[in-house]
Amino acid sequence: MAAIRAGEADIAPVSIAARKQVEAGGGRLVFSQEGGFPQIIVVGWWANPDLSTYDRRVRHALDYAINKELIQDRLYEGPEVFQVKGWASTTPSSIGYTPQLDPRPFDPDKARQLLADAGYPGGQGFGKLVVNVSPSGVLPLLVEMTQLMAENWERELGLDVEVRTGDRTAFRERMRAGDFDGQIFVRDQETRIDPSSSMISGYASPKRRDRAHNYPEVVSRVQETYRILDPDKRLEAILKLVPELRDIGYHLGVGYFNIPWAVGPRAVTWEPYPLSPWPSALHTVTLQ
Repeated sequence: MAAIRAGEADIAPVSIAARKQVEAGGGRLVFSQEGGFPQIIVVGWWANPDLSTYDRRVRHALDYAINKELIQDRLYEGPEVFQVKGWASTTPSSIGYTPQLDPRPFDPDKARQLLADAGYPGGQGFGKLVVNVSPSGVLPLLVEMTQLMAENWERELGLDVEVRTGDRTAFRERMRAGDFDGQIFVRDQETRIDPSSSMISGYASPKRRDRAHNYPEVVSRVQETYRILDPDKRLEAILKLVPELRDIGYHLGVGYFNIPWAVGPRAVTWEPYPLSPWPSALHTVTLQ
């Protein structure tokens, strides 16, 4: 902010909360569209049939119980920063995106029915749901968003939810070690032009301890899709594959976020590329 206001920088990453300071100095905010997404992972659900999250209906119930519009409109104050669209790394500018991939609607009645059908009516017998979140320097209010989701699960599903914050690297190592099996891990993550590039590690690596599932046929499908080089055939395969991966319920989808940048008064134009968490399309910058 000091560099922008002193004229020492023309573009700088800032928090959305800095809008008034930016504008007071003669600048403005420019948003890099689809810069990232909150990655909400149901960790290691496949490792033990006794885990509450082992049943796919439970994972879908958790998804339906999240009020995504509340996150967008109340927490982030509208779609300028947060949009309820896409699933995981697949957003409107990604290869293979369709509205079919948009987040499941907030439907607490359906969520409660799914949970009851899975054997946990009103949350009875479910046990404690632990949600681990790493604060983000890119995605604002990620911890607050996680707390809001936890409140949804407590209120709508009757679950006992505990939110724990900690270092991303330490959490990731614990996840890979199996310490988070049956728990949820929330972190920021980059979107992708080609979503299959981000699926290969979790969905097509059967020896990884932190893999997304335990289905051999899914491993084969993802590997086959990743090997397709013809653009038209690759798109066709992705359009069939990604909805199936979404249905597994390893990633819960709430939307994507746009990254705010402070642009100083010298910069007349700038049109950053979507799907970019760093300053992009610098050839579109014109200075006065």
